[in-house]
Amino acid sequence: MLSSILRERSCYGLIVLVVGWLCACAAPVGTPTRADLRLIPFESVTQEIVFASTDGTRLAGQFDAPPTLTSTILAFIIHHSGAVDRDAYQYLAARLVPAGYTTFRFDKRGTGASGGKYGCCEDDDVLAAYRVAVSPRAFTRVVIIAQSIGAEILARHWDTVTQIRPPDGVVLLSSRLDQQIVVIDAPLAIIVSDSEPALDAICANAVAAHRARYPAHAASCDVIPQSEHTLFDVSAGPMDWTAPTWSLRFHPAAWQALHARIQDFLTRRR
Repeated sequence: MLSSILRERSCYGLIVLVVGWLCACAAPVGTPTRADLRLIPFESVTQEIVFASTDGTRLAGQFDAPPTLTSTILAFIIHHSGAVDRDAYQYLAARLVPAGYTTFRFDKRGTGASGGKYGCCEDDDVLAAYRVAVSPRAFTRVVIIAQSIGAEILARHWDTVTQIRPPDGVVLLSSRLDQQIVVIDAPLAIIVSDSEPALDAICANAVAAHRARYPAHAASCDVIPQSEHTLFDVSAGPMDWTAPTWSLRFHPAAWQALHARIQDFLTRRR
C-alpha cells in the first residue's frame, strides 16, 4: 500500500527548500525570494526522494499524498521551462492532493535540493524522475501533467515513457504541440489559454489529428478565457511574477478543466 512507502508528515505547503519561480518561455522580471512566495496551505503525507539522472547527477523530489485516504492514483508533473524547483508547482499539488491524488514533483538540476547546474540534460532528468515516481507498485493509475516545454519533452520521449510505464491519461497544459500530438498514444486532454497565437493548431486541429490516429482514445481541448500562457488569471490585469501571491491566481476554470479531465480518464476502462 502507498501508506507503507510514505512516511506520514502533515504539512501545510511549508516545504523547506529554496523556491523557484514560475515562468513560461521567457523569464519574467524579478525573482521571488523564500520569504516572498506565499504557498497554498494544504495537508499531505510527504516523502522526500533522491534519485540519479543519466549522468549520475543527484536530483531531489517529493511525493505528496492525501492524509485521510489511501491514494493509488499518481499525478506526475513535468515542468515548464526555466530553472524552477518543485515549489513552482506547489499550487497544483495544493489542489490535486485534496482532490484525492498523490503528486510527484521535483527540483530541476541546480535548483532546490538537486545537484548539478541548470541548463543541461532536462529531458534525461524528466525520464529519471518518471522512472522513480512510478516505481511504487501501490499506484494503480498514473496521469502525466506536462506544461508548455514539458509537453514537448513528453512527445520527444513518448516511446521511453511507455516503456517505463504507459500512463492512463495525459494532460497537456499550455501545449504548443500541433501535429506532433499524434505520437501520444493515450487518452489526452489539452488545456490552453485563449491568448495563444496558434490556437486552432494546438487545440481543435490537434484534437482532430489525435482522434483520427487513435479513435479508441478520448481527446479534448479546453480553452481558458482571460488567461496568459501558463493559465493564470489575467482578468484583473497582467501577472506580476514578483508578487508573493502569484500562486493564488491559477485560473479557476483551468483547475476545473484539469480535475474534470483526470476524472474522465479514471472512469474510462483501460
